[in-house]
Amino acid sequence: MGAGVLSTSGSASTTERVGRGGRARRSLAGLGGGSYLALVAWVAGAAGCRRAPLPLAPDAAGFALVSAEEFAAAAAPTLPRGSELLALRWRFRDATSSVSGRGAVRVSPPDSLRIDVRGPLGFGRATLVVAGGDAWADPEDLVRQVLPRRFLIWAMLGVVQAPEAALRYEAGDAGARRLVRVAEPDGVATTFELRGDTLAAVVQVRGDRVVGRLTLVRDARGGLVRADAEDLERNARLSFDIQSRTPSGAFPAEVWRRP
Repeated sequence: MGAGVLSTSGSASTTERVGRGGRARRSLAGLGGGSYLALVAWVAGAAGCRRAPLPLAPDAAGFALVSAEEFAAAAAPTLPRGSELLALRWRFRDATSSVSGRGAVRVSPPDSLRIDVRGPLGFGRATLVVAGGDAWADPEDLVRQVLPRRFLIWAMLGVVQAPEAALRYEAGDAGARRLVRVAEPDGVATTFELRGDTLAAVVQVRGDRVVGRLTLVRDARGGLVRADAEDLERNARLSFDIQSRTPSGAFPAEVWRRP
């Protein structure tokens, strides 16, 4: 997923005209490699929602080293209380194109999710499944691109997870905002901003430059209704709105299996 919250190495519309009178169609796989992740997001309609503040600059608070266990304890309250099915509408845009569609996300805490998205008019589909340490996707290249940054996919659902290649963990406070930060060997540091037990925003920094931002919007009851992610290195933005959120019992085992 690169350094930013988004990965958008290449872009295109999901439609193109195919022959005279032919249907407009292009698979999501036709988008540039990293753009798969832009399409593996979710989205729609939040009237009356309060917008979260812009993500806090990571250097606005002093940080101290903490253990992996302390980081996990801070992250645990952000997990959903049970399995959920989310219906979404998503939109991705960069300097040259804009594309949108619908999607569904099945979440089974603590570590399993399935994302199904489709493009305009139902054309172009993609599926990603992360079940514990296992993952599969259609198109298959999605796994290779998502796995190194799957913690950011969880963040877009309001869940704090550490990247797999964590170098060190830190924590800090800035007024009412509680911050936890994870540094990776490639020089990227990811700061999660917590308000109470909920995730409000994420900032990614490489050196002294902010390279990615994720802002989450919640309703009056604290439910997540919108996510806005920016990749500042690639001038790209992904947003989604959650149309509905339905509690669910355990999902059938076939939901997690490769077809």
